[in-house]
Amino acid sequence: MSFFEKNKTYLKLGVISGIMFALVMVAFDYFMGRQFSILKFALHFVLFGFFNAYMAYRKVKKEEAKRNK
Repeated sequence: MSFFEKNKTYLKLGVISGIMFALVMVAFDYFMGRQFSILKFALHFVLFGFFNAYMAYRKVKKEEAKRNK
């Protein structure tokens, strides 16, 4: 089984949560009168998405370890 097939759920979660967070932050910047920054958008998307996907992965692994004991 390839990496993508095994972790498809985590990748989807990371992409969706990253985009949603980045869009919320863009809207917040817009209403505060700040200019749009593609670098800031990309950093929010990547960092928040990676963090959420990693935390979900850790949670599932911890639950599987508890279940297998």
